[in-house]
Amino acid sequence: MPEASQCQIRFDNNPCGVYFPGQSLSGYVELRVLEAFKVKGVSLQIKGFAEVKWSESSGTGKSRRTVHYHGRQDYINTVTYLQGSPEGNPFDIAPGTHTYRFGCLLPPNLPTSFEGQHGHIRYTVRVVLHRPWKVDPTYKVGFTVLRHVNLNENALTLAMPCKLELQKVFCCGPCASDPLHISAQLPIGGYVPGQTIAVRIEATNRSKKRVSEFSTKLLKNVCYISQTPYSRVKLEPEVVAEVRCPGVGAGEQGTWDQYLAIPALPSTSNQCQVLTLGYEVEVEGKIPGPNINPRVRIPITLGTVPLAAHAIPRMEMNYRLEAHPVPEATVPAPVPAAQEPSAPPVPYDQLKPVTQVTGSVPNDQLPPPTYEEAVGSTPANILEEGEENTGSNNFTPQYMVYRFGE
Repeated sequence: MPEASQCQIRFDNNPCGVYFPGQSLSGYVELRVLEAFKVKGVSLQIKGFAEVKWSESSGTGKSRRTVHYHGRQDYINTVTYLQGSPEGNPFDIAPGTHTYRFGCLLPPNLPTSFEGQHGHIRYTVRVVLHRPWKVDPTYKVGFTVLRHVNLNENALTLAMPCKLELQKVFCCGPCASDPLHISAQLPIGGYVPGQTIAVRIEATNRSKKRVSEFSTKLLKNVCYISQTPYSRVKLEPEVVAEVRCPGVGAGEQGTWDQYLAIPALPSTSNQCQVLTLGYEVEVEGKIPGPNINPRVRIPITLGTVPLAAHAIPRMEMNYRLEAHPVPEATVPAPVPAAQEPSAPPVPYDQLKPVTQVTGSVPNDQLPPPTYEEAVGSTPANILEEGEENTGSNNFTPQYMVYRFGE
């Protein structure tokens, strides 16, 4: 952007920049010009898309081959000119403050924002100064879209206990040991960030091997799906929470209750054609020596509306983009920064008795969520190829976290 100008993009009454599909996104652009300079126009673009890319190599030397995988799905791409036009003649932007309002009704089918190692689902608002015979300076901000996942829509299955078990023998044939039996059980299958997952581990060890400890993990499984040069799936599991407890000796048995606090995370998602998200609870028995550790994995659903809560905003099916200059006096004052939470998330239940979980949670007792960056997240550079860096262009999506009272 020219040295003689500054640009700010702000959202109305939404300091976190978090929206739901079908909701109205609105705000204003403030362009401050110190010295006049020529442009053909000033445009504003609201854009949303999913993109994945990664490379895989095989072979060695002259036979080494690298394949570049790519996939993309576009959701919204609306452009309006705040001043001027692409076909108009260049003109001088006068010194002073130029303010423009904009508004857009987001489509109802948008997936949740996500930034990952090999891809992202990203939404941005971009202002471009179209300058004749020069690089077009760009100012860009990101915003978060959260798609509601109402756990009550599948309450018949998600409110039921989940249990998986396995049996492992060591060696084989006549040398086979007596079995090691491990089971893991969850009281329900659907959760929201801010809740605690209670995991009951039961083990009966008739083998001669010692299980040194049990590790209980919450896994986020990110699935990247390419479209070119052909369809290929890349699955990236990530541990987002973990607790440990003592194991079980040879010839012994025991029961342990472990608790996983769910941090800020995006919901389970399969709406996108190139990037999906899923979650599992894994219980792993650690066995010393050259052995394959036994693992039990139970799929769970992570949502935005807890079980027995049913307040969902109404969504509209159409959307349009509007932008027009407004007098400076009507521009709302900058929204103050969001207040920091005073305490860490407190789970609203211990999830031991199943009846406490499946019971109704009245709407008037459901606390408003806070919005926090995902655990372990790092800011992503949202500039695309060909865009001039005009300042800080890093962005991190924010996700809902409920702060339940005991």
